[in-house]
Amino acid sequence: MMFARLHSHLKARFPIRDGEVEQTPPFAKGGAGFTIVEVILSATLFALIVTGLAGVLMYGQESTAIGGQRFRAIMLADEALEAARNMRDQDYANLTDGPHGLSTLGNQWSFAGTSDLTGLFTRQLIITTVDPNRKKLVATVTWQENLRRNGQAQFTTYLTNWRRIVPPPVP
Repeated sequence: MMFARLHSHLKARFPIRDGEVEQTPPFAKGGAGFTIVEVILSATLFALIVTGLAGVLMYGQESTAIGGQRFRAIMLADEALEAARNMRDQDYANLTDGPHGLSTLGNQWSFAGTSDLTGLFTRQLIITTVDPNRKKLVATVTWQENLRRNGQAQFTTYLTNWRRIVPPPVP
């Protein structure tokens, strides 16, 4: 309707001279059809939007999966340090230097091999002696995040032989 009014307004302002043929602009004909250019532009725009949304969804799913794996790896590394604390509380001599894996036997933690496997995660606990009453523990968990990269979570802590009574240093 708006185009028809514009056409009649233009027709009144610019009358047709003798010998000229009146040409109605395509927008003023009142047709509801689309030109091929409009169809191509709208299809292209639709394809770009759909492609962008699909990429966002796929990236979001991958990020969620990687975040879940990272959380699980952090929990496994923390569990390794807690297991070492438990073994230390039983007997400080249980904390032997070197790389260790962990296992449970009868609800008791013990060392087993140089690493242990839990699902797609490989866990290793490395113990080194700092001094006779202190050990450094490094818990490392590695896994395959996706085809292009590996993930790693690592925590370090120190444990002391808290049962040994140490006299205060002399000034």
